[in-house]
Amino acid sequence: MTCRACWRIIVGALLLLFPPSAEAGEITRATIEQKIAKRQSPLDLSNTDLSGVDLSGLDLRGADFFSSRLADANLKGANVSSANFTRSDLQHADFSRANLSGATLYAALLEGANFSGADLTRARIIGGGKGVKFSKAKLVDADLGADPANQGMVPVRAELPEASFDGADLTRANLTHAVLTSANFTGAIVTGARFDYAVLDGSNLSLTR
Repeated sequence: MTCRACWRIIVGALLLLFPPSAEAGEITRATIEQKIAKRQSPLDLSNTDLSGVDLSGLDLRGADFFSSRLADANLKGANVSSANFTRSDLQHADFSRANLSGATLYAALLEGANFSGADLTRARIIGGGKGVKFSKAKLVDADLGADPANQGMVPVRAELPEASFDGADLTRANLTHAVLTSANFTGAIVTGARFDYAVLDGSNLSLTR
């Protein structure tokens, strides 16, 4: 069985176990801007369908996107620091140059998502998808790996085959047990990063220490 076939099975299993639910009704950029103007606390956008919505440049720090659909959404340059994307569908979403510092992407679907140039400092990324772009992203102290002290039979880790980390800063990042087959690390900074038991078959490891 090929890696691509294995990944399709994993994505299908995630969708069955954690299906993103969504509020009925169309949500637009104008709707979100109104919510931002009125907010007294971080926005609750959980269980919301934001597929394809333009959220670029918006201040959404601390927002709760739990189990929401953001497939093909545009969050380019948005501030989603400390936001919660647990169980969210982020497939093919554009987070380029966005601020995701301290964000949580647990059990998130990430196929084809673009985090190029984004700030993912201290972000928790325990999701998966093929072809995710982290080119020139800042992943300092980011956690993409398994916690050896808190694991069952199957490690909870990032599964990112064919991901692109070229030019990314992975200083002190945790990639323990992460699945990174055929990933590109050309020019990546990995000072103090942990790759214990990571699966790196076919990866380009032309690293910058």
